[in-house]
Amino acid sequence: MENVNSSTQDLVAVLEDGSLNQVFAASQPMRVSVREDGKLTQFPVEDGTTRSDHFVVQPIQVTIDFLLNENTRNAFSELRAAFAEKRILAVQTKVAVYFSLIITAIPHDETPEGGSTITVPVVLQEWRAIQPEYGELPPQKVVEKKQASTVKRGQQQTTATPAPTQEKVKKQSLL
Repeated sequence: MENVNSSTQDLVAVLEDGSLNQVFAASQPMRVSVREDGKLTQFPVEDGTTRSDHFVVQPIQVTIDFLLNENTRNAFSELRAAFAEKRILAVQTKVAVYFSLIITAIPHDETPEGGSTITVPVVLQEWRAIQPEYGELPPQKVVEKKQASTVKRGQQQTTATPAPTQEKVKKQSLL
């Protein structure tokens, strides 16, 4: 995927993740900031020091400062629609392409000095979908053997729980 959008190799482009068609063409990216972070787990040990034994990769975060100066209302509406629809996007920068991003924030300030031009710092974050695993657990991996198979038990009915019995506790003075 080195040549995702070769006609705009020197430009920043926001693309639809599946089709790689450019979106937000009316918005001009002024600045791009990419954060690729990780975090070490930390835990204290008996001698008072802190140890780490695992590294967690954080989701990638991309912030693009867009300048909206032509047809501002429609350009901003396009950004809001992508935010509201939780559309999955890709961002092409000069050095890399970041896939599977969703807009998480579209803050903006409007001032009289700016006229009809506004700056919108759009924040995108990596979307990591989890695929659940389904399947039968083999009987040898079940801790309690009586729970190994519930298929042959048929339809189960609930039973009423007997009312709890309470014994009267004698109140005694603690003094």
